[in-house]
Amino acid sequence: MADKEFLLGNKARELLIYTNQATRVVSDDVSVRDVRKIIRRIAELDDIRDVKSVCSEIDKKLEKSDREGFSKSLFRLYGEDMRELAKNVMRHIHSANNKNFQTNYQERLDAIDEILDDCSMLQEYVSICTDEKIISIRKAGIFTGKIRDVRNMSVAWKRNDGGRAKKLREEKTAADTERQMKAMRTACEQAIDAKFGKK
Repeated sequence: MADKEFLLGNKARELLIYTNQATRVVSDDVSVRDVRKIIRRIAELDDIRDVKSVCSEIDKKLEKSDREGFSKSLFRLYGEDMRELAKNVMRHIHSANNKNFQTNYQERLDAIDEILDDCSMLQEYVSICTDEKIISIRKAGIFTGKIRDVRNMSVAWKRNDGGRAKKLREEKTAADTERQMKAMRTACEQAIDAKFGKK
């Protein structure tokens, strides 16, 4: 892997790791450990007014509905796709890198296009999840930065390889044209020789 593509691979790995962290399912269920803490805290209180106050405070925390994170259904709706897109970004980077540029430059460019498409779609999911308050604006900013790093490096890679591919295409076209002209000259010479005989 070339240096820039190696760096891009590392950025894609960071994006995948962050995507897995950011799309974790947050359960609404209270754990046994949390219940034990609550009971112990209440048991330490002497005054019934303090017990009522603590129970009221805990009730408010448990009722809090704007908790950031993916429910199981939202994970199935968005989170699974987001993780798959991040995995695809890594797959396409490795796929593009494994193509011999001299012979398979178009396949490499196609793989880079796939990276860019997946980054664009992942960014769209981040925007939707931010609008629906599934992820915070702070987390969306980190997410967007990681997507942008991969996308910008991929755009530069495509621009660089696109220029090299254009040169190879032009050379191939020129060689094909030369080969066709040579074949036509040979065919014409043979036809003339056959019709009029060699001089």
